[in-house]
Amino acid sequence: MESKIIYNGVWKSFDEKPVVKNVSFEVSGGEVVVLLGPNGSGKSTLFKMTIGVVKPDKGKVFVNNIDVAENPLEARKIVGFMPEEIVIYESLKIEEYLSFILSIYGIKVSEDKVNSIIRLLGLSEHLDKFIGDLSYGTKRKVLLASLMLREPKALVLDEVFTGLDPVAAKIVKTWIREAADAGVPVLISTHVLPIAEAIADRVLIINRGEIVAEGKPGELKEIFGAKELEEVFLKVTGYSPEYEDVIRALYR
Repeated sequence: MESKIIYNGVWKSFDEKPVVKNVSFEVSGGEVVVLLGPNGSGKSTLFKMTIGVVKPDKGKVFVNNIDVAENPLEARKIVGFMPEEIVIYESLKIEEYLSFILSIYGIKVSEDKVNSIIRLLGLSEHLDKFIGDLSYGTKRKVLLASLMLREPKALVLDEVFTGLDPVAAKIVKTWIREAADAGVPVLISTHVLPIAEAIADRVLIINRGEIVAEGKPGELKEIFGAKELEEVFLKVTGYSPEYEDVIRALYR
């Protein structure tokens, strides 16, 4: 069975305000898809649909043929989900947290593998601290360690590079590529457009709940006559040169 994430005509409203409007796309195994969009464009809502935290008002979300709305627990077993906000047990230490997460999923991992991931992400010096005492970026690394150890069948990573230092960002980029090359469908969001351009097999841009552009980075740049993906993003999300005039006026 091919691994795949499918969004099929999904809609979602909050307080009668639509935030996701008839969105359809697929992420196939072996593919890294980057979803770009301004804050509030619907990215996180879509991502949360892949584990059933948010249910679509209309449409369906499937992960490896699992209807997520009908079987959220089954979906959560196979999806490695990283939310933009940090959700973690701060009263535990790092090794306690990793052991707890692995036990929840019924996964047995060798001590050597756990230690290698801890060293890889630079967490060794923090093992005697409670997670609540760690910096934001280090907490993100702990979440990443738990995902790496689980080896999920699908990855959904919301703003995965937020708070990471350059070394950790490079590690994550390599991990994402290796996972995709192993047949895992990978869906991520990021506001770091050079990273998006470097790792994406395909880019989707969402604005006000709707997909407004889709294609390989090179294709999008050609279509919109842009030198960089940032130019494409600004064009399709309504950035105006007048904004720069307002900023310059602040210092005159």
